[in-house]
Amino acid sequence: MAIKDDYIKIRVSKEQKALFKDIAKKKKISMSEFMIVATEERALREKEKFEGTKSLELRVSELEQKLQEIKLKMERSKADKKKFFKNFFLLMFTN
Repeated sequence: MAIKDDYIKIRVSKEQKALFKDIAKKKKISMSEFMIVATEERALREKEKFEGTKSLELRVSELEQKLQEIKLKMERSKADKKKFFKNFFLLMFTN
């Protein structure tokens, strides 16, 4: 277990304090331990969301880039086909 050598001071309403104290008592742990565990769990969930979103944004960006590359290849292919058929018809009908 990590050494607890720092503290965070927060202000809460009387109702919030009563709620936290009641839940901690029912769980048979100190109010501090309840607050630490609850806050850490929430922070880890938020961290997962943030990192997941960041990863998703990166994947979307990579996908967009690949789609642009495919689009360019398709446009080049279409242009090459038009050029081919134009040359083909010119050869066929100019002789």
